[in-house]
Amino acid sequence: MSVIYLITLFALFFTILLLKKSTKKTNVLSSIVYTSCIIFFYDVFIAYVLTGINLKNTLLLYSLIYILTSLILIGINYHKNKKIVFQKYYLDQNQLIGFIIIILVCFTVGFFKYNKFGEIDYLITDAALHYKMADYYSITQKMFNVALNDGVKIYDKAMTGFYVPCGILMNIMPCAKYISYNLFNTSVLCLTSLTAYILCLEIKNNKKNNILSVFLVLMYTLAYPLSYMIYGFGYLGSGIIAITLIIYTWKLILKEERKSLYLVLTLFNFSLFFSYYLFVPVIYLAQGLFIIYRYMRGNYKLITLFIIGFITLIVPTIIGYMYFVYTGSVSSTVSTSASNFLIEGSAYKNLWGNFVLLIPMIIYAIITEIKNKKIDFDIFMLVIELIYIFITLYLTTKSKMSTYYYYKSYYVLWIICYVYIYKLINNSKYKTNLIINYSLIILMIIITITEFEQKVIQSNINFSSTPVGKELASVYAANYNTFNPHDVVDKDLAKLMLETTKYDKKCELKGKNKTLPYAGNFYQKLWYYGLTSNTPTINYNKEMVNNVFIKAFDYKEFLETDKVKCAVIPKAYLEKNKINIRKHQILYKNKAGYLIKK
Repeated sequence: MSVIYLITLFALFFTILLLKKSTKKTNVLSSIVYTSCIIFFYDVFIAYVLTGINLKNTLLLYSLIYILTSLILIGINYHKNKKIVFQKYYLDQNQLIGFIIIILVCFTVGFFKYNKFGEIDYLITDAALHYKMADYYSITQKMFNVALNDGVKIYDKAMTGFYVPCGILMNIMPCAKYISYNLFNTSVLCLTSLTAYILCLEIKNNKKNNILSVFLVLMYTLAYPLSYMIYGFGYLGSGIIAITLIIYTWKLILKEERKSLYLVLTLFNFSLFFSYYLFVPVIYLAQGLFIIYRYMRGNYKLITLFIIGFITLIVPTIIGYMYFVYTGSVSSTVSTSASNFLIEGSAYKNLWGNFVLLIPMIIYAIITEIKNKKIDFDIFMLVIELIYIFITLYLTTKSKMSTYYYYKSYYVLWIICYVYIYKLINNSKYKTNLIINYSLIILMIIITITEFEQKVIQSNINFSSTPVGKELASVYAANYNTFNPHDVVDKDLAKLMLETTKYDKKCELKGKNKTLPYAGNFYQKLWYYGLTSNTPTINYNKEMVNNVFIKAFDYKEFLETDKVKCAVIPKAYLEKNKINIRKHQILYKNKAGYLIKK
């Protein structure tokens, strides 16, 4: 079925790409990225519709919908032009090199981060739960209608924009699902970078400065986007891709008003809601105000204002509210609960060090834009985002909001800041300052990574105790320092975990909540549970979910209990506790450890 799915997928891709959309010649590279993202989020919309009518999201149904969509698009093109008309494209070879460099950098990062994509290596344990959600979708082939409880952990309906396409990839890739998960997170990083690049190309009005454009996109990518990949917040990637495409689509609308672009905008707004709805208030409000601004400037009639506002903003809001809030409002576990925003978590946190060196350039770009009376969607985005950040900063200082959720806004601010940095490429007067500023940023990165400033400070107690470089290049230094492996589930350990699922009968495991103890740390237990759905602890309090993973493995308790027959014993635990493995029946073993039966 995977082959048929891929054939119909490419058929839809080339249908969208090749059919005429604009009277102007279009950049083929930008169109390839834009089309890819449309299909990426179209899958999420298809999943929503199919789940709404209680149909499984099978690859066959996806294939049929792809074929139907292709035929409809061809029919519309034929009806409009009385014949099939193709889009005219141009290819810039320098930009092609830029695309290749960006793709190579992103996949090289993924290749080394996940050790040829074969190791599980994320900085925090949340990634195991996001994997679990994608895996559930790949198995059930339905979006979650209600909070999903498997007896141990409860999963609500958030992050659909991440786990639907990830679940599809899991079903079509001929490899272990965790490898597909690593590849998907790398692909999300790559799409984040490529969408930033096509946005940069759309902003700059000449074919010069391509090297500088690629450099800026990589500086953008290797900061906050790489951070969410390292931490395992893949859903933020889907959200940032949607936001970048919303900004990009508004630029296309301003250049050439086309009705079809408003429908695409609706898809991206829908996708943002279904990727990470914490980003929705700012992005939706900025668009609403911009639509009103355009009406006041005479770009729209009153009826057009209401139609555009309704289609692009109200419809996605109703759909998102009905799915995330209304249908789950009776559940205390729904993640839209206000108390949930007080929960602290592990994430990259730096108050403003990464923005200090960018502020002068951004202010200059804004002043130049206002002087030239070129007010567009970007200024609305920036102003509303800053207001939101200041409000939430106040709430955070009053302990009304956790820093974990506060800092998520910085991922949005980062792309908006870079929109204005991209605008400076067109300004020859400021290009020198641009180069100087980024030379300074790179210097700060080098100073921080080599710990030069730290070593000087520590050499004499009378030196200042706060390294400046550590703050000004914080995100790059943090990514560099956390890039090396830490708690890793390597290929052998992952295989040991996965093989346990083949021994349910021999281990007498029954029902949904299967208990098969695992002798490992918190990180490994969560991934063991994520990969297998087996409960890793013998006796635990169901009311205290974390107790399942925190409770230490007790070998003596395992020998004495009648509740379980088998256990997974990694070699490190075996050697540390000097367990005589010969006392047990070995059901499976490899370099990482054993699955034993009493």
